[in-house]
Parts: sequence; C-alpha cells; structure tokens
Amino acid sequence: MILEFLRENWVLITFFAGEVGVIYGFVSQLIKSAKCTLRNDILDIYDRCKETKQITRFQLQSVTYSYDVYKRLKGNSFVDTIVLEKIPEFEIID
Repeated sequence: MILEFLRENWVLITFFAGEVGVIYGFVSQLIKSAKCTLRNDILDIYDRCKETKQITRFQLQSVTYSYDVYKRLKGNSFVDTIVLEKIPEFEIID
C-alpha cells in the first residue's frame, strides 16, 4: 500500500521535498542576514560610545533589544563581551 502510493506520487513527493529544501535554505539565509545586521547595529553603537564611555538611554535600549533578538537567533558569543562587560561600565546620559 505504501509502496504503491510512493510509486504513484513520486513526482509530487520529490517536488514537495525540493520546495521544502528551497524554503529551508531561504529562511536560513534570512536568519544569517538578520544576525549580521543586529551584530552590526550593536558594534556601531559601541564604537560611537566607547571613547567617551557614555551612552544614551535610547542607545542602551537599542543595544539591549538587538542583543536579545541576536541571542534568540542563536548568535555566537562575539558580542557577549561588548554587551555584558563593556557597555555596563558606560555612564548613562539623557
């Protein structure tokens, strides 16, 4: 019964499997690009604030939100040092 179903529908099954593979690859690339953008945003704010060691509340909020999403997307620990160790030392200004 199962073999008969597979024999009759192999074209549709292979088409469906190919489409799933394409969608998986597309979503994977979207996640990689989102992580890259989030990491870049965090580094940009850090680079602008590191000399004065001062950060605005809006910048801090942006870094925090970006970091949370970055970690949910399983980003690496590259920005952990910046967000968890360096930025908390900054003075928060208005």
